[in-house]
Amino acid sequence: MPRPVIPVTRSRNPFPQEEDLTRDMNGVLRYADAPATLLDALRAHVDVRPDAEAVVELGGDRLTYAQLWQRAARVAGGLRARGVAHGDRVAVRYPAGTDWVLAFWGTVMAGGIAVAVNTRSARPEVEFVLGDAGVKVDLSVGTPLPDGDAYMAVDLDPADVAALFYTSGTTGRPKGVPTTHEAFLTNAENLVRCLGIPRDIGPDLRTLISVPLFHVTACNSQFLVAAYLGGTSVIMPALDLPGLTAALAAEKISFVVTVPAVYSLLLRHPSFADAEVSGVRWLAYGGAPIAPSLVRSLKAAFPRATVINGYGMTETASLITVLPDEDAADHADSVGYAVPSVDLGVVPIGATRARASWWSAPPR
Repeated sequence: MPRPVIPVTRSRNPFPQEEDLTRDMNGVLRYADAPATLLDALRAHVDVRPDAEAVVELGGDRLTYAQLWQRAARVAGGLRARGVAHGDRVAVRYPAGTDWVLAFWGTVMAGGIAVAVNTRSARPEVEFVLGDAGVKVDLSVGTPLPDGDAYMAVDLDPADVAALFYTSGTTGRPKGVPTTHEAFLTNAENLVRCLGIPRDIGPDLRTLISVPLFHVTACNSQFLVAAYLGGTSVIMPALDLPGLTAALAAEKISFVVTVPAVYSLLLRHPSFADAEVSGVRWLAYGGAPIAPSLVRSLKAAFPRATVINGYGMTETASLITVLPDEDAADHADSVGYAVPSVDLGVVPIGATRARASWWSAPPR
């Protein structure tokens, strides 16, 4: 008979489960004081800092929080005029930039579900995703953003699905992963706690997004974290190392996330030799193994930054574990500790899925 799942102790976890985390009847951890929906989180900053920058597309538009809200509401009105109702799917296939952002927020404001489509996929793959998701409106290159009378859905719930992200399809067809408002906000809260980002940071949080927005790293753990804290998403439409280096100073970037291969290329690029990096306070990586020597090089190149490894999946709305700065170099082969809202367990070899599924959470 298979052995049960063995809970992993949290005795040394630097990311404790605080009192504001409560368990529901199914043993799932939830933040008690989180905003109800993504729109509630965004609206709070629209009201407090309407003239602060919310989104910057390098080489393109710059939107304040008030402009973002107003323009997204018109996109929502345009979508409603095209028949989008609560729960309908809208494909977002614009390149990374302000159009992508407005399409995402406009879909959410319309009560729809944003389907983040990989813009690098071949046509047959795109057609599969559009059909599998049951897309009602397809927003892509050459298609103007919908426009109409401002609209705001008022019947949204934390458990409502806000977006669908598709897996890479390495074991078959890509699979659509529904992500709720609560899941997005929980991931943002986990990142804030694990990186130690001050809650009142506001406009001083400026995150440089060089990863595609159809990926959960860019969307969930950068773009939506900036919106959660009232910061700024500075978006690179395409990876450009000299442009990335220049943006660090020109855009006063404080938070950078990318993959180890890009960091390696960046540190060796001539444009980085005299880069101004003193404003970078958080440096995160993930998506691939990293050499301890590269971690040490990053620490030397960004002396004021906290360096962390984040591990997650599309299916988990991004972060599951974080390797903190103090362990980043000496334990570079590790993905770190569970984030506060996540429980980890070990499934012994031979345990069946049915047997393992009964386990929900370790004791506090």
